[in-house]
Order: sequence, then structure tokens, then C-alpha cells
Amino acid sequence: PVSAIAPSVSTRNATDVGTSTARLRGTVDPNGAETKYWFEYSTDSLLGAILLKTTDQVSAGAGSNQGNVETDISSLTPKTTYYFRIVARNSVGTVRGDRESFKTD
Repeated sequence: PVSAIAPSVSTRNATDVGTSTARLRGTVDPNGAETKYWFEYSTDSLLGAILLKTTDQVSAGAGSNQGNVETDISSLTPKTTYYFRIVARNSVGTVRGDRESFKTD
């Protein structure tokens, strides 16, 4: 069997952005190890710990194919810029995708 490596992730643009909701999207490749993913988001462009929010962790399985993932978030502030990224973790490590942003209506 092939040795597992840390997951691969990519943050994609947010869709369905409204006044208080948005859909965060990304891709996850578990690279052969049981992997969980989630999104971090904040009004802080540095995604610092004080204002950071996270979505629930979801299993991405243990395959070796890249898959599209998405999560809806709510209770956002209207006319506000939010920053977000996808995060994934398996037994080998934790990786974070590039930061993206969107502005609520």
C-alpha cells in the first residue's frame, strides 16, 4: 500500500452570497488517509483567532481523488467583507487553503 500524505486542498470562490448567508466552496483530496475538512471564516483579513469562526468538521473519506465540497454559513452581517479558507486534517497533518473573500449584500 502507498503511504498516506497530508491532504491537498483548494479554496474556491463563495457563491449564493446574500445579506446574511453564503456558500463556501473548496476541493479536498484525502491522499489516502481518513480526512476531515472544515472552513474558517472571519471579518479579520488575517483570519486571527479572536474573531475566527469555523464550520462543523465533515468527513472527506480516505480516497485519493479530489472532490468538490461546500458548506452554507449564516448569521452574517450585511454589507460586510468576510475572509475564508478551507482546512483539512488527516493523520499526517493539517493543511489550509488560500484565503478568499466575499462581501455580503
